[in-house]
Amino acid sequence: MRAHALSLILATLGTTLWADPELTLIGRTPWETETIIGVSGIEVTADGSGFLAVGDRGWWLQGSFKRDGEKIADIEVTRLEPIIGQNGLPVAARRVGDWSDSEGLALAPDGTAYISFERWAHVWRFPQPFTRAKFIKDHPTFYDHAENWQLEAAAIDPQGQVYVFSEKPLVEGFPIYRLGEDDKWVIDGYLPERDVFAIVGADFDEDGTLYLLERKLVVGLWWQSRLRRVRLGEALDETIWTSDRGEFDNLEGISVWRDDKGLRLTMVSDNNGSTRNPTEFVEFRLSE
Repeated sequence: MRAHALSLILATLGTTLWADPELTLIGRTPWETETIIGVSGIEVTADGSGFLAVGDRGWWLQGSFKRDGEKIADIEVTRLEPIIGQNGLPVAARRVGDWSDSEGLALAPDGTAYISFERWAHVWRFPQPFTRAKFIKDHPTFYDHAENWQLEAAAIDPQGQVYVFSEKPLVEGFPIYRLGEDDKWVIDGYLPERDVFAIVGADFDEDGTLYLLERKLVVGLWWQSRLRRVRLGEALDETIWTSDRGEFDNLEGISVWRDDKGLRLTMVSDNNGSTRNPTEFVEFRLSE
């Protein structure tokens, strides 16, 4: 399907063929830590026992969840290391222009990881987490996004296709950036912006449904979060949950996984380096 045709359908179709979803809050776990700052991208293990994450200051974070039943009771850090750029140096050392601002994380089944960065908008491939970055040529429009509104989310579909999404749209909408077989980014179409919400997190389920975590800052006082799901190429696009103003802090990362009861969604908040706002892990169950 041509990009402009997909954009037109997604912009005009607001309902889907899915059954009515029910999103149930399982639990929310504040995490008081002065060491971990700005967790933005997250991938949860298939059994829900551990996670891999990246933060705004250019660090990898690996950890495990201690659970009380289904709920996260505590978080244990098992590995914390700087992200190493393609030049072999930590990106955390390049704070000029905030070039270390790692935001989106996607992890392939073979362990290959992809991280999207804001401000200096680019995506790097890592043969394994904690290894040295490999270069991927930028798409020309990466530089068309406004400062601090660049590549916020990354996800890999069941076929192994890598996608990244910007926090704010271009004139046409949010570009659907896909990494082609020739290692070049292509735009498969555009997703419409609705109600001034920005895309901050993304993940696919095993059926190829894309879940987008969105948020906006209301009059500079309250964060408001929203969950949207899309079937790329099928013109299915709906909002399935919107939080109340100030109900949660700055939710930025999302990971979709499945337990024996159904689909689980683990989200994490970015505390923006503020000791007043702890990092928080929030989990939902989706049923229909």
